[in-house]
Amino acid sequence: MDRFPAGATPPSGTGGHGRPPAGQGGPAGLNDSSAALPPADAPLPELLHSRGRLLILCQLSRSGALPFTELRALLGMTDGTLSVHLARLEEGGVVALEKGFVGKRPRTVVRLTGDGARRFDAYVQDLRRLVPGLAD
Repeated sequence: MDRFPAGATPPSGTGGHGRPPAGQGGPAGLNDSSAALPPADAPLPELLHSRGRLLILCQLSRSGALPFTELRALLGMTDGTLSVHLARLEEGGVVALEKGFVGKRPRTVVRLTGDGARRFDAYVQDLRRLVPGLAD
């Protein structure tokens, strides 16, 4: 199905989708060929940059150590999704999972490691450097 009525043509130079071709138009600076782009190996490590893991790190940096169940509720994640993200972060040395019991009930507490906190702070600083105008 065409997006334009019969006989109508899309605006000139939009490729039929209503947006200017890459490198033309858009907010100032975003398509400026003179602006220095970050190198291909820019410091946005996948381990921290994944949306789910980034949400976990933001919450832990703000709240400190949290029980798994509280973290799950705050982030609105399923047990499985949160577990997979935490396993990756634990393998990378970013978080520590402390398993114990409260009475007879198992309880897992999640906390940022010292190295994890440093890496997350460096990640945030890299974002501030790469994204002009990002607030402190």
